[in-house]
Amino acid sequence: MDLEIQTRYGKVKGFTEDGINKWYGIPYAKPPVGELRFRRAVECESWDGIVDCTKFKGRCIQFDFPCPILPTDSEDCLHLNIWRNNNKDEKNLPVYVWIHGGSYRTGSGIDEMYHGESFAKNGILYITINYRLGTLGYYDFSLYSKDLYDSNCFLSDQIMALKWIKENIEAFGGDPNNVTLAGESAGSCSVCLLMASPAAKGLFHKAICQSGPPKTYKYFKEQPKMNKIYLDQFLKELHLQPDKDIKKIRELNIEDIRKIDYKMNKSDDDDNIFSISPIVFDDLLPKNLFDGVKAGEVTDIKLIIGTTHDEGTYLYSMEECPMNWNEIRTFCKRHGLLSKYNDFKNHYGQLPTEAEQCCEFITDYQFLINSCFIADALSQWNENEVWMYRFDYPPPLFEYIELNATHGCDIYISANQLENKRGKSIYGDAEPNVLKYLVDSMHGSFVQFAKTGNPNGSHLDITWEKYDSETRKTFIFNERNELVVIEEEMPSNIYER
Repeated sequence: MDLEIQTRYGKVKGFTEDGINKWYGIPYAKPPVGELRFRRAVECESWDGIVDCTKFKGRCIQFDFPCPILPTDSEDCLHLNIWRNNNKDEKNLPVYVWIHGGSYRTGSGIDEMYHGESFAKNGILYITINYRLGTLGYYDFSLYSKDLYDSNCFLSDQIMALKWIKENIEAFGGDPNNVTLAGESAGSCSVCLLMASPAAKGLFHKAICQSGPPKTYKYFKEQPKMNKIYLDQFLKELHLQPDKDIKKIRELNIEDIRKIDYKMNKSDDDDNIFSISPIVFDDLLPKNLFDGVKAGEVTDIKLIIGTTHDEGTYLYSMEECPMNWNEIRTFCKRHGLLSKYNDFKNHYGQLPTEAEQCCEFITDYQFLINSCFIADALSQWNENEVWMYRFDYPPPLFEYIELNATHGCDIYISANQLENKRGKSIYGDAEPNVLKYLVDSMHGSFVQFAKTGNPNGSHLDITWEKYDSETRKTFIFNERNELVVIEEEMPSNIYER
């Protein structure tokens, strides 16, 4: 097919590699710099000539040290990347849009673990996007001036990318009426938020959430007050006064912003119960996600949602979760769960070691329980179809270091990215027939879901039955697939919402 594509804004030129057509670094919004720093995404302007999209553009600014800083990292980062097969006769390809994870603070759509060659070879038009992170993406300076700043900038980026796809993807051979939105961790949280956002209505039709519904509990109603206290301190650290210097944050050196952001987010002060939330309730997100789903306001999305068996081991190894029961108590205090602390201790205290107890607690609280809450609520509406999974296979490297089937390890399988450097190091010692079975099962299911809205097909050796709130049937990806009833594994009595 022609690699020079006419979009609404101008022409872009891609390239072909190993039978896959690729376009890297297509701008989907105006650069969020100058007066657009801390403002929502703005539709990109038209251009003359042809934009060369044969090389990746830079990542968005990263906000977690010691994440290496690359010279190409930039605030001008709102780009997307496209992969599709080189068959010019194929039109109306199913579209698969990937939102990367990284705690809303790191990551990018150019990371090799997210590349889309395998999806493209299987007849999918695959897209990754960048979106603003950290201070630039979700600090709500509109609390000081709504004329100068906006809330939920990162979410506006994602919505703008979806709008661009809706309006332009047909020119690349994609079907704008068959879009699957997928993500892992913060990317999965974003998918959930977009399901609940009126501004994203009709921009996608199916969703895949890997490890990460957002924790939008009732205590988030207090978040504006907590965010304001946090931001007051943030500005103080930058030697700025809100009533006098609010315009100056658009002019600050990005490295100064990064350093204070890191200092604030790595505070070890257990008495500091205030933090900054990446989620703000506003016109893009008018209400709590769970409330919206339970009220039947999300009735047009088919969903695959799931977790890994040992989500919490990664967070525990990075000391990014409670490390003992004293810290769990502080965690409960911060998250409005202090009344449930004794219930948690009684339940998880049955495990042999305190480390295992902490890992299991964070696996349930951070990932499994909220996934089930979303699936429970969504499956109540006849228009919706929901499938739940759990990834149980421990990659050999992670099993050796006792991380087991930890957070994020399923991405390499679901995207069939086992040939890149990290994929080989993590899964390199696995039996080839086991890897093929896992990829055929999980990657095959996601491809089939993107095409048909149902993950089942000849690639599976058992039927993946739909989820319901009574049995919570869950498909287990492992050396041998199985379908289990997960309700008795959940401590639902202590997690009632």
